[in-house]
Order: sequence, then structure tokens, then C-alpha cells
Amino acid sequence: MAQQPPDQLNRVFLELKSKNDDVRRKAAFDLRNHVVAASRELPTERFQDYYNTVNARIAALIEHSNDSNERVGGILALDRLIDFDGDDAAQKTTRFARYLRAVMRSNDNAAMILAARALGRLAVPGGTLTAELVESEVKSALEWLQSDRQENRRFAAVLTLRELARNSPTLLYSFVPQILEVVWVALRDPKVLIRESAAEAVGACFEIIAARDSQLRQLWFSRIYDEAMQGLKLNTVESIHASLLTVKELLLKGGMFMTERYHDACEMVLRYKDHRDALIRRQVVVLIPIVASYAPRDFVNGYLHKFMTHLGNQLRKEKDRNPSFVAVGKVAGAVGSAIAPYLDGILVQVREGLRVKAQVHPVPVLRRTG
Repeated sequence: MAQQPPDQLNRVFLELKSKNDDVRRKAAFDLRNHVVAASRELPTERFQDYYNTVNARIAALIEHSNDSNERVGGILALDRLIDFDGDDAAQKTTRFARYLRAVMRSNDNAAMILAARALGRLAVPGGTLTAELVESEVKSALEWLQSDRQENRRFAAVLTLRELARNSPTLLYSFVPQILEVVWVALRDPKVLIRESAAEAVGACFEIIAARDSQLRQLWFSRIYDEAMQGLKLNTVESIHASLLTVKELLLKGGMFMTERYHDACEMVLRYKDHRDALIRRQVVVLIPIVASYAPRDFVNGYLHKFMTHLGNQLRKEKDRNPSFVAVGKVAGAVGSAIAPYLDGILVQVREGLRVKAQVHPVPVLRRTG
């Protein structure tokens, strides 16, 4: 391996520019293997030159390329090298953070999502520099959420907060109140992707506080829930969607908090099942198995028939059939044998779905010859 590093680097970096995601991911994996092998086989000075070249070429892909595929390839390569321990950790954190910040200030959504994940991995606790990185990134994200709307910055902010919360919960803990205070502007953003990413960031924050101070947990869960209920009164698609997303995260991450509010949550989901906007109706379908799983006995006693009737109707609509089938399967898993009265109707819709699929994608008939 060590005999021809330039040739190998050229091949790997060419593949990192590929339009094929599998090719790029394999190239990133290969690059890490080459770097590890070089660190073992080359003298220190020669390896440092080699490694500097690798980093310079990664930087060129991330910071200077105008092609999204190449930028993504560079991020994938960087991500693979985060846990490479053959270099100075502090220098790597500083260098990689600089590359990733450049992406987070762009308008390349695909690259931003990957860059945020890499930034999160870079922020896994490991020294004072990591703490400084987290603090710096959180403050930037909070500033972007509170400034006039710039779509790419708002998206970058919620992506960053989501990944830092997932990867560095201890360091993020002290910032959670500030995050939950200002995140509603992103939860109600005009862009669906920003709303959904903001909800995931909120869910990650819920996990942080759920494992810690019970008083803080109750305080913030209550504030968030109350704000979600207020959002329903605004009666815009964005505010309703934000409230549904938030209640979803409370059901999934809020532990026992939603027990006293379970009936209200189920009634809310029922209320919006026939909303004029398709996005709201789809979110309702997503929520049905979540409320079923939260309190299966209460769901069976009070809501199973209402929701199964609704899902049965959705199964008859071709464009709503697939997510509705998924929801039915999850409800069945939650309620067990209580699903039995609905099985015949479900099987009828399964057969109909297969019939329609066969018409759209007919299976070729193989004929014998000779």
C-alpha cells in the first residue's frame, strides 16, 4: 500500500466525486483504510506529508467544489477520519470543524445534513476543545434562530442542535432551556423540512432532560405542550403541523408526562384526520400508531374502532395506501389480539393493493420455446 500512495489517492478521490452514493461511501471507507495503513507503514515525516495531502484534498472537495456530489464525497471522507487516532485530536477538531462550518453556511441541503452529522460526531465529549466547539456552535445556532429568517441558516441551526443534542447531551444540557425557548420559530417555519428537523431537535432535547432533573423536565414539557395547544388556535397549516410534530415527540420521548393528557392527544389527532391539507392528514396517520403504543389498553377501549375505521378508509385511496398499511401494522403490534375484528377488512385491502400493483407492474410471463 505504502509504495504508491499518489496513485491510490487519485483513484479514491476520483471515486469520492462520483454521482453514485454507494461509490462515494465505499471510497470514504477505502480512504480511511489507506490512511490507517500508511500511518503504520510510513516513517513519521512521510506519513505527515501524506496525511496533509489527504486533508488538503478533502478541504478542496468540501470548501471549494461547486458540485454537490463532490462536496458530499468530501464530507463522507472527513466523517470516516473523525475517529482516526493517528493524528493530533485538537488540531483535527479545529480543522474539521472549519471545513464543516463552511458547508453549514451554504444552501446545499444534502451536504448540510451530512455535515451536521459529522459535526455531531466531532462533538462527542473528549476534552476542553470539544466543549468549546459545542458552545460555539450552539451560540451560532441560537443566534440564527433569533435573527431575521434566512432559510439556509435556520435549517443549519436546527440540524446543528439536533446532532449536538444526540452526540453530546451532557455538554448541551445547560443550553436546553434556551433552545426550547426559541425553537418555535423553526417549528412553524414555512418549509416542511425545517419544521421536521426542528421537531427532531426538540425530541433530542427531550431525551436530555428526561434523564435528568425531574422539576426541569416537568416545567419544560408543560411549556412545550401548552405552546403546542396554542399553535392549534393559530389554525395555519404550519402551526398545526408544528403542534402535531411536537405532541409526537412528547409521546415518544416524554415518558409519563402525556398520561394525563392522553385523551386530549387522541381527540386532537381525531380532529385533524380529515383536514383539508394532505400534509396534516399524513401526519395524523403517522401519529395513530404512536398514540396506540403509548397506552394500548386506553386506546383499545376508547379509540381503536374510530382510528381503524379511518385507516380503513385511507387504505381505499391509492395515494394514501402505503403509509396507511404501515400504520395498521404498527397498530396491530401495539394492540395485539384486539385487532382481530378488523383483519378481514385489512386483508381485502391487501388483496386490492396487490391487484393494483400487479396492473401497474405486471410480472412477465416466461414462455417455453421449442
